[in-house]
Amino acid sequence: MKEHRQSDTPSSNIHRNGPTPEYMEAVHKLREKLLYGIQTSDRDLLAEYEKEGTLKFSDEQLNILNRVPNNKLRSYKNILLSHNTLYSYVAEKGGLSAWQCHFISEKYAIMIEHTQTLAELDMIHLNMITEYSDPTIRKTKSDNVSIVEKAENYIEMNFSEDISMEEMAGKLHVHPSHLMRSFKKEKGMTISHYRNLRRIKEAKQLILFSNLSMTEIAIMVGFSNSQYFSKLFKEVEGITPVEYKKKLRNN
Repeated sequence: MKEHRQSDTPSSNIHRNGPTPEYMEAVHKLREKLLYGIQTSDRDLLAEYEKEGTLKFSDEQLNILNRVPNNKLRSYKNILLSHNTLYSYVAEKGGLSAWQCHFISEKYAIMIEHTQTLAELDMIHLNMITEYSDPTIRKTKSDNVSIVEKAENYIEMNFSEDISMEEMAGKLHVHPSHLMRSFKKEKGMTISHYRNLRRIKEAKQLILFSNLSMTEIAIMVGFSNSQYFSKLFKEVEGITPVEYKKKLRNN
């Protein structure tokens, strides 16, 4: 680990005709540090990367925001789309399930394309790094995990799928009644409600960063009925999804 924590911040290795080979090498080392941090869910390493001020792509020497002439927004989108693929790849190597990688990658691809400002793309990039590196959504390998923890992990990996309680219990090798009782006792809510809360959490992000219709968002996060999605959203957030979007835009 120590070799990954050396300071590789690009500094004075800049030539007036563009970045020097030394500068480019330092930039690539920083990218490798970021990818390794995502793969291993190393929050200290990622915090160090952020501290070095390299999360934004505004480096004048690299000039990457001018790859599309007179369109920095399109340039930034193209960069984030490629990074989205990279982050998804290393996160899967680090234990994120193939399904999660696909869902998260698709979600961010939509959000990137629908975003209209550089500032929002900065925020999306930060969210991407945080989510792809989140250790709580990685596959659990311990044999000492409780049935409730296994259920939480399973829901996290499959929250948008229409899976019955019997199917889930079968996957976890436990009787459905025992699973439901244990979950309700420990979490204070049913498995269905817990899964719906996870879906609402995902929907809020899509509402904030995309122009998808509420029906499209509902389907994407796992609700087959948009009316039920709207009703549940209001129960949880106190306002409807449409009102939530208006509120965000007015802030």
